[in-house]
Amino acid sequence: MSTLGSGRQNQLPRKAKSLSHFNVTQKRHKMGTEIAGTKENTSKNSEDKRYIEENIDPEKNREIGVVSIPLLPSVVSVGDVKLAPTVPRSPTAPRVTSADNNHQKSSDDSSGLIQPKKSNSFVESKPKFTISSERLMQLKRMIEVAVRDHKIFTIRGGWPVIRRELAKRSWLEKIEPAIKQKFSTLEDVTSNLPAKQDWESTQFYEQKCEKMIISRLLQSYDVDFYWSMRKDQCDMQQRANPFKLINRFSRSLFASKEGLALLLQQSYWYNETGVASVNFPRTYVLGFPDHYNFFLEDFRLTACIGLLKWFVEVFETGEKANIQSVEGKIPYASLQFALDRCNDYIAKQKHLDIDRDFPQVWDHEWDQFLKNYYHLLHEDGLFNDFTESLSNAYANVKTTLKEIKLVWPQYEIDGKKNIWILKPGNKCRGRGIYLVKSVSDVDRVMNLKMKYVVQKYIERPMIIYKTKFDIRQWFLVTCVQPLTIWIYRESYLRFSGQIFSLENFHESLHLTNHAVQCKYTPMQQRDKALPTDNMWDCHTFKAYLKQSGCLEKWNDVIFPGMAQSITCAMLASQDTMDKRQNTFEMYGADFMLGEDCTPWLLEINCSPDLSLSTSVTSRLCPQCMEDLVKVVIDKRRDANASTGLFEMIYKQNYPRAPPYLGINLSVRGRKIFKTKSKSSHREKGDKEKALMRLRKHDFVKSDFIRESNIAKLLPLPKLLCPNDYNGPVISDFIEEIQKAAHERVCGVDFIPSIKSDTHHQNHYNHQITTHNSSSNTKKIDR
Repeated sequence: MSTLGSGRQNQLPRKAKSLSHFNVTQKRHKMGTEIAGTKENTSKNSEDKRYIEENIDPEKNREIGVVSIPLLPSVVSVGDVKLAPTVPRSPTAPRVTSADNNHQKSSDDSSGLIQPKKSNSFVESKPKFTISSERLMQLKRMIEVAVRDHKIFTIRGGWPVIRRELAKRSWLEKIEPAIKQKFSTLEDVTSNLPAKQDWESTQFYEQKCEKMIISRLLQSYDVDFYWSMRKDQCDMQQRANPFKLINRFSRSLFASKEGLALLLQQSYWYNETGVASVNFPRTYVLGFPDHYNFFLEDFRLTACIGLLKWFVEVFETGEKANIQSVEGKIPYASLQFALDRCNDYIAKQKHLDIDRDFPQVWDHEWDQFLKNYYHLLHEDGLFNDFTESLSNAYANVKTTLKEIKLVWPQYEIDGKKNIWILKPGNKCRGRGIYLVKSVSDVDRVMNLKMKYVVQKYIERPMIIYKTKFDIRQWFLVTCVQPLTIWIYRESYLRFSGQIFSLENFHESLHLTNHAVQCKYTPMQQRDKALPTDNMWDCHTFKAYLKQSGCLEKWNDVIFPGMAQSITCAMLASQDTMDKRQNTFEMYGADFMLGEDCTPWLLEINCSPDLSLSTSVTSRLCPQCMEDLVKVVIDKRRDANASTGLFEMIYKQNYPRAPPYLGINLSVRGRKIFKTKSKSSHREKGDKEKALMRLRKHDFVKSDFIRESNIAKLLPLPKLLCPNDYNGPVISDFIEEIQKAAHERVCGVDFIPSIKSDTHHQNHYNHQITTHNSSSNTKKIDR
């Protein structure tokens, strides 16, 4: 009784629920066993009513076949009561499963009439997909062709452009299910398909269901192309097949800030004019003690150069009052200290320190100098009265700067404020990055668990309308051995939302990542020529260069410089990269331009952002994905296929090994098996030692040969001697023969080899004579 009303009472208003419950309670003793029959009749009527609502077209008054079209059930209104149209059910019509839309009823206690429930909500029926046997056979033939031509792929994640391009080339997708299922029959393959959603068109829904059926039929086949942007255990299983094309290398150390800094320390080995050359700001990994010491030395010397630059710049502007004053607190010795340290560095670079020693500078002297430098450059301090004229000091400083420029490669980007940038070693999207201007700021992160890198900040970059920007350049590595690199001909610029300044260290001024800039609104004072979404494509940038009279800079300096930097970085990283064949990956390199338009490599990112975040990326990212498929799919099957805007900038050539025409030498090894235990080896060693002791006793005993035995030895057959035989004599072999012969004659284990020359015959005669005389002497004594 309770189950009869529970399902319906949950959908009724409170008043209707109480009324219905009251009526059922009052009539319970009258209904008896008729309640069960009423329940069965109600359920049967509900099924007939549901079928009519789902399968009858109210406009044409006919049944719908296997085509799955979502329909709103039509109803006929009679006063306040809504009844579904009654149409006889066809016995041959296919059953289509849909959501139940039963109208609830309530009883009136006074009149006993059934009052309908007026509901404001309505559930749309969602028929499921059905497929004919002919269409199913067509799908099976498509799968057979795809398996034969190796055109099965799996993509984890979104990437609709990649899916669309592969589908154009007759590739079939195998969807990775969250839970692996086994489908034994065709009925299992076509069952449990997803229901149609309200926003889906009929054609889209049918295509989705067919893709699901194809994917289920492909569960027993391995894929030929695997695309995934995340590393997990599933990726390692995919790499087991060496013929499978995969879009990620397992190791890309250069894609982290820490790895790139370490690898580019050896980049000078790969420099080649016009092919490979990289400009990389000085970077140190703070997790290594020696790197911190190198950074500290670099920071100190950069401060000396910055002080000299500041002095020359202020002196040439004619504002001498901004250099010295009676109220100044910085002594002239600080300028002389910086001048001496720079001259010492120049002398060391010229190898003049071999013949002479330089005075040692203590840490407290450096600390005092850095304190004065910080007061001058960042707090607008002044020198006190000079002991010599400013003109003489200017001449000395100008000469030193001219010489140090020749031995300081990054002189142009350093500026004078000695600003550095701290970056986490393995983070992206501008997280955890901030600028520092003192050693104490760097020391704060030394004891943290996360490794940081400290990089020299480019204080004098190229700016557009007083705004900082960087360039995102895509490139593709299709093979590591031999190294093959493709670069995309188009790139885009990312602007900051604020006016560039070295006085404010806020991230909105210095970090141009879209993930950072999207959090801030561009300032009102910024030039109106800059885009509101903070992005330009390369064509707009070329137009700006043409307007500035520097159009040739792009083709002569900027683009070739970026290509050479990428090539040099990849050559320096080649030994650490994954050598797996049939693997490719696209990377995003970030560059900044100096005031002379020289590109400086900042970092390389794996899995670059390809989202349609702005109007520029909405055009470039799909275009780049289409061209990527041309390179990794079409180019492998047809050498003359188009590669879009991807251009090969480097392909490594290995010298061919010369043919060997001599003997085919080979070395073969055989495994040694351990057959005996240590105890057996120990027993064998003891036996060998005992045998050696017995043999030593026999050797001593053989010196006292009895006369009878020696006499028996004389008539032995004569052996070939060196005098009779001119060939090689193997003395060991002769001794073995004599030993064997003597054992047969007299039973002696060993005797020296007998030579046929006169000297050895006399020696034996002398031994016999000596033995006889000693015997006679013993007889006389007795």
